[in-house]
Amino acid sequence: MSGTTAAPQGGTALDERSTRLAPVGREHFRTDVEGLRAVAVLAVVAFHASVPGFTGGFVGVDVFFVISGFLITGLLLREAQGSGRIDFFRFYARRARRIIPPAALVLVVVCLASFLLEPLLGVYNTSRAVLASGLFAGNWHFIGVGTDYFASSAAESPVLHYWSLAVEEQFYLVWPLLVLASFTVAKRFPLLNARLLTLSVVLVTAVSFAYSVVTTSSDPVLAYMATTTRAWEFGVGGIVATVAHWLQLQSRRAAPRRTGYALGWAGLAAVLWSVVAFDEATPFPGSAALVPTLGTAAIIAGGILVASERGSIGAFLSRRPVRYIGRLSFAWYLWHWPVLVLVENQTGQLPWQERSVLMLGALLLAVGTLHLFEIPLGRWRQIAVRATAATAVGFLGVSATTAAALVTGSSAVESLSSTEASVPIDTATFEQVFGPDRGTGSGPVSPNPLDAPGDEPVPADCLHDKEVGLVLSCTLGPPGGTPVVLFGDSHAHQWLPAFDELAATHGWEVSVFAKAGCPVQNIRPRDDDSRFSDPECVRWRAASIEAIHDLRPELVVVSSLHTYLPDKAETLAAWEDSLERLREAGAPIAYLRDTPNPEEDIPTCISSAFDDWSRCSFPHDGVEEPVIQEAITGRQAGVTVIDLLPLFCDGAQCAAVRNGLLLYRDDSHITATAARSLAPALEAALRENEIVPST
Repeated sequence: MSGTTAAPQGGTALDERSTRLAPVGREHFRTDVEGLRAVAVLAVVAFHASVPGFTGGFVGVDVFFVISGFLITGLLLREAQGSGRIDFFRFYARRARRIIPPAALVLVVVCLASFLLEPLLGVYNTSRAVLASGLFAGNWHFIGVGTDYFASSAAESPVLHYWSLAVEEQFYLVWPLLVLASFTVAKRFPLLNARLLTLSVVLVTAVSFAYSVVTTSSDPVLAYMATTTRAWEFGVGGIVATVAHWLQLQSRRAAPRRTGYALGWAGLAAVLWSVVAFDEATPFPGSAALVPTLGTAAIIAGGILVASERGSIGAFLSRRPVRYIGRLSFAWYLWHWPVLVLVENQTGQLPWQERSVLMLGALLLAVGTLHLFEIPLGRWRQIAVRATAATAVGFLGVSATTAAALVTGSSAVESLSSTEASVPIDTATFEQVFGPDRGTGSGPVSPNPLDAPGDEPVPADCLHDKEVGLVLSCTLGPPGGTPVVLFGDSHAHQWLPAFDELAATHGWEVSVFAKAGCPVQNIRPRDDDSRFSDPECVRWRAASIEAIHDLRPELVVVSSLHTYLPDKAETLAAWEDSLERLREAGAPIAYLRDTPNPEEDIPTCISSAFDDWSRCSFPHDGVEEPVIQEAITGRQAGVTVIDLLPLFCDGAQCAAVRNGLLLYRDDSHITATAARSLAPALEAALRENEIVPST
């Protein structure tokens, strides 16, 4: 994706006394590598357009990473060998000249488009993402907010794809140091020569790959976007660069040349196989990324052995139309995702045919960016030859991006914060919120949409996420009080504020067993990336039930997301298995019906609907919870249903706001304020069913 891989890299030594950038020579320019970038960008664009047959097109990013590792390592190695040093200032000036201007242009346009098209909270979130992306820290920003790349939808950030550009830039910060250190040591120990650099790159690559494999299983979001888990892909390209001279020597012999033909085509086959065989369920990057990564390395190595001779993969990739797409690849990559996201935010998700049309529109923007912006800027003599001027252009691009993000973000915050909530968040009562409708259908809400995502249960460590080997999260209420259990996933954990109130009132000691994405029901694991299929979920559930038995509670309350499975029979069987084991604890079981699931992020929706809250109301999904009917008809002995759904929904339509209180903090969970205000309703339902534990 980076501009570095778009342009030829010269091997001319630098004049140590000069402030000029070295001219970019053509002797090391690889037309096949430029064409290879076309394969990479077409795969990514087709994947995001949902074109059939491109389910694994995300591997195009891996192809880009290998290319960057090869080109940058080769450039640094030639400079070190030619001048005996690496001029970091000039190195980063080149990167700034080629990468930052087009990247900044797209970010600024995204800021302006977001301000015009998105809800206020969307503007704020986009400005934060743009700020991080403009500072080349986008990957860590998205890791921090828990963004799942494969869960991308119209509601995702329009600059989510900048995570890969951030990884490249962070690679550029560290990699020259490794090359320089290895080269310096090799000069002092001549017998090591270039082998030391190869060994160093191999070692770094191996460590990063091992970490990537482990992290892909334990933390997929971190594994997908972290620099440390992706460094090995750059390293594979770097290894090819360190042995390129040896490969060139072998190219004079017939046998290695025949191998070069086979390597090139086999490498392309590996990349294309990944594109069609992988999908969003493939654990990635991990060991699966070896296929496209090594395939790309094979294409590059084959090109060194046979260049672009007739019949080789290099000859195909060097064709003018392919190379032209490769030259456009950086700009096309930058434009395609924001075009898709910003349009679908207005229209809803589009079919692949219409998405493909949007991708062609993004291609036209890329053509304009290349010919009207990148090329003219590159021909500006001062920027082309002087490192200080090139650095200034880069600094100007970062400054423009930062300014755009701060202006649009602060404007959104000011608009969101300028209204006074009609229901104070710290005094909201059941009567205020769920009492008679006061006839107000517009105005400010509490909590403010900006603050709603943070209106979550405390303490936060009551909900396990990716922790391994933990069972009992926390307890609420007075120690030694009447033992009560709350057991489930994050949809059980969302009720913590209500149980905190009841524990204080009744002297309960509430033991909370909650793990994100891990349901109470014993769903049979599948061979995919479903959270409930994680072996740790299975172990956690079993260990939690054993711990509940040991507690000998007087009440067990269970609740889980109701949409894990579409199949009613399988869902019921899974629940029956878990409920049967829970009955062995000898306590009544309260099945707390799941809250309705919105169709979108409610705080974001409300941030553009202060004039009419009903625009964010939504229909109930109609998915049945089979345990409810079973318990009502007496076929689930010892199980009582607690159904608070009528407080959320009037018939088939469910509210986003009740009497000025914002009910949801995201697209799934209710706010802590809403849960706390529902404590009286929860208590009344327990009393009505005569299962309130005695104190």
